[in-house]
Amino acid sequence: MNRRLSRRARLLKIAHGVILAIACLVVIVPLAYLIINSIKLPREFLTIPPTILPSEVTFEHYQDLIEDKKTVRYFQNSLTVAVWTTGITILTGTLAAYGLARMRLAAKILALVTFIFLFIRFYPRVTTVIPFFLVMRQFDLLDTVWAIIIGQLGITIPFVTWLMLVVFQDLPSEIEEAAIVDGASVWQRFWRVVLPIVMPSVSAAAILTAFLSWNEFLIASSVARRKASVLSIAVASFVSDKGIQWGPMAAMSVVMIVPMIVFALFAQKYLIRGITFGAVKG
Repeated sequence: MNRRLSRRARLLKIAHGVILAIACLVVIVPLAYLIINSIKLPREFLTIPPTILPSEVTFEHYQDLIEDKKTVRYFQNSLTVAVWTTGITILTGTLAAYGLARMRLAAKILALVTFIFLFIRFYPRVTTVIPFFLVMRQFDLLDTVWAIIIGQLGITIPFVTWLMLVVFQDLPSEIEEAAIVDGASVWQRFWRVVLPIVMPSVSAAAILTAFLSWNEFLIASSVARRKASVLSIAVASFVSDKGIQWGPMAAMSVVMIVPMIVFALFAQKYLIRGITFGAVKG
């Protein structure tokens, strides 16, 4: 019996290792190929048969991006969209979730609200591009970062509200009851008692929102022109009727990816802690 268990444990360990290795390859290989293409000479993209490794390393694509003033504007716009979207989403989504969790709603009504939040998050966003464009034009917000931010908020706020609603519902009511006995108001209970406890989940929601905002393309491509263009649009701009500029596009993609990789390395412990918050508590 023990031999069977040990053999099964070894097989599971091997299976986990294989799955982990495949997952790493799926993530690392495209990123490595992207970096390799960003340091290739332009003529190497036209060679037949195509080459994987560059015959000569060049950083001219990065140099062109650094010398181009538009690159700084793209980066600033992406950062502005990510910061403002994350801040507004976390503030409104967390407060809305807390209010819904503490309201005495019927189970069917609460289930309907939850369904609406999930529906808004997962329905095809392309169906709203034209109406959103017309609304932004009516308010004279085309080609502004606020148009992109507003478009993102329509997706991120319902998602964070649903995410935090589950967290607040799982929070024991005894914690707040003790604060009520001490004479704490609703705001005092939220800011001083509840929020510090659920901060790991709030951090996880903020990280996910930042990732979504940084990678925004659909809304940005419909309302942004020159002034409000972000990095994702800059990457797509290297594809035109004349052809595809593989080297500059790869270099711009690396410029777009690296900040998020660095951010993820510093934020991963908060993300893992926030995701496992409910499971650990249970």
